[in-house]
Amino acid sequence: MKNRVVLALCAVLATGLFTGCYYDPSMLSQAAPVPVTEEAPVAETAEETAEEAEEEDEENYETGDASLDDPRNQDDIGENELLVVSFGTSFNDSRRLTIGAIEADLAEAFPKFSVRRGFTSQIIIDHVKDRDGEVIDNVTEALDRAADNGVKTLVVQPTHLMHGYEYTDLVEELGDYADAFDKIVISEPLLTSDEDFSRVAEAVTKATAEYDDGETAICFMGHGTEAESNEVYAKFQKVLTDAGYENYYVGTVEATPSVDDVLAAVSKGNYKRVVLEPLMVVAGDHANNDMAGDEEDSWKSVFEAAGYEVVCLVQGLGENAEIREIYVEHAKEAITSELGDEVADASEMTTVSEVGGEGLTPLSASDIADGTYEIEAESSSSMFRITGCELTVEKGEMTAVLTMGGKGYLYVYPGSAIDAALADEKDYIPFEESADGAHTFTIPVEALDAPFELAAFSKNKEKWYDRTIVLLSDQIPAENISGRSAGTDGPTSVLLSDGTYLCEVTLTGGSGKASVESPAKLTVKDGTVTAAIVFSSPNYDYVLIDGEKLLPVNTEGNSTFEIPVEGFDIEQKITADTTAMSKPHEIDYTLNFDSSSIQAE
Repeated sequence: MKNRVVLALCAVLATGLFTGCYYDPSMLSQAAPVPVTEEAPVAETAEETAEEAEEEDEENYETGDASLDDPRNQDDIGENELLVVSFGTSFNDSRRLTIGAIEADLAEAFPKFSVRRGFTSQIIIDHVKDRDGEVIDNVTEALDRAADNGVKTLVVQPTHLMHGYEYTDLVEELGDYADAFDKIVISEPLLTSDEDFSRVAEAVTKATAEYDDGETAICFMGHGTEAESNEVYAKFQKVLTDAGYENYYVGTVEATPSVDDVLAAVSKGNYKRVVLEPLMVVAGDHANNDMAGDEEDSWKSVFEAAGYEVVCLVQGLGENAEIREIYVEHAKEAITSELGDEVADASEMTTVSEVGGEGLTPLSASDIADGTYEIEAESSSSMFRITGCELTVEKGEMTAVLTMGGKGYLYVYPGSAIDAALADEKDYIPFEESADGAHTFTIPVEALDAPFELAAFSKNKEKWYDRTIVLLSDQIPAENISGRSAGTDGPTSVLLSDGTYLCEVTLTGGSGKASVESPAKLTVKDGTVTAAIVFSSPNYDYVLIDGEKLLPVNTEGNSTFEIPVEGFDIEQKITADTTAMSKPHEIDYTLNFDSSSIQAE
């Protein structure tokens, strides 16, 4: 399980669809630019990215507090590093909210890796250092730092939008370090597969759904290039149109479709308003000036001159959590492909089931009286069947003995399969045989009613498998749980007599722009609590709760629904369908009712 001395560089220059391949550094000097296809978009040329860097260097206005950004240039890395390579930006707030957010999500997803940063633009690096005193490694410095720190496994995740010359340059430089590490793995940029295009389209349309009212054109501004790679923007436009998003338009700063082309397309519709947003990972110079600036040739000025009301959303793609998740999944695919002899990929696993359910409040050892309890455990896989669970709470710590329904696993490990493959074998938890011959695993437990990862090593396949389990508290006597009285479980229990009340309520999710009236009116009858939820828009035609469709209770004004309250001080999931778009669209939201605010009406 520990044979990892492999050099693997995935240079996807032709198809852009492979997630891992062995790479011969000697081939780099012979590599020529490959004509782009729809499946293999290429990024801007080095000359064009240099121009962008020069533009960044000229900014002379407030870009945010650099001290809030983590340059991730620390030593003491350890054996496993995940190097996040970006072109970079001197806009401090955008750098933190986009590149920094991507890095943070990767760090959370791969706790066995130290996440570090490398920028490809030396102009930006120098400018940030001179202006703000923040030191950011270039790629060479980041690679030297990794080698000097004794890193053995180096995973490189570019934040580039697509494949192209910068990606190729990155692979070439990694080739020069082929003998510096036991293993080098390079992951994919954002737009690689057809699925990536569809997921990005879904993410950006979901984030702008509230603007798609039939009278607004939503226009995305990409960088663009005169090279053949510019086809990526046409492909993204086609993906949007084919998905029914007819009010969405894609253009570029440097090539076609130009702002004039986009304006001509928008002019064919009956639009009153235009929303502008960058199709770029960061919101740097192009977003702030070429798109949202007051200059005569900015996109904002061009559309205003044409008579449209203009709304500028100056935010990079990296601020979108669903976009960041694509980078996380690409990194996981790359790591898994190179640990293929140790980690099972998605195709090798059975159907994954959700565990836990909604409305659970995690319980730690401090919440539960010392003792031993027989409780229920749920598993995300039918192949990892738990038939019994004995929980022991003692002196502020919890352990659980899991009794398995089979004998197919030799070890478990708290964490993901990737974490397990990279961990020291002494940290694996082996099976023990019970008196009746069943296999058991004794595991540490941080919290009940909170799903957690528990990797399992298959005896037959000799691979680690990702599993998620949750240990449930509902079989523990209520009197043994602090703050819980008999007859209640999970959410805050509030005993209300029949009648009407007012309660503060918050709505989160979607684009973050929608809201509900607060306080909301609660009606209690025969122990059932319902809330009159009034949205900030009249365009919602139904709400889904646990698959049940609720229709609005009003015909005029903002959409109002009578919604059953599942509990207080918990996240109650709902899905609301909006007709504001040209095509109805369901949006996931979360309601939270504050028990401390309840008062009689």
